[in-house]
Amino acid sequence: MKIITIKDAKFLAQELILGTDIKNRMTDAVRSTYAAHVSGNSGAEKVLVTLWETCADDKPTLAVVRAIFNRVTKKMHKELEIDKRAMVVKDGKLVEAQLRGSKGGDAGGDGEGTVETLGLVAAQDADDLKKAWKVLAAHADTVSDPEVSAALNIALDMMDAI
Repeated sequence: MKIITIKDAKFLAQELILGTDIKNRMTDAVRSTYAAHVSGNSGAEKVLVTLWETCADDKPTLAVVRAIFNRVTKKMHKELEIDKRAMVVKDGKLVEAQLRGSKGGDAGGDGEGTVETLGLVAAQDADDLKKAWKVLAAHADTVSDPEVSAALNIALDMMDAI
């Protein structure tokens, strides 16, 4: 195993700082543009679609953008009491995200702590699941590895579907 040099460590740290700053600016941009969309700005959707589609060519970047869209739109829907799932871009349009494990419709289940969307039938304490979800969601912004971020967001989406 090769150890990196101090110079390499400093360079990587600076790159991570830059990446974190860009991710934060992207989150702010999605938040303000989606707020404009919800408020009726007709051009906001095109901006969000362009942002998504430009990132779609790179899978790790798309995973980061999808995570940002998920967090921002879910949070805004909750704050504004809008009954919608997270928003994504599909076929050039901003649409509600499909529930994981579903083929376009509702995933079914009673939503009271069963894990049917994972192919398991196990009762879970709903309060424990909510606490775990909040802890994971709170740390989702701190993850810089795209693969780990994508896996974490899949887990969050699955927990959100329960």
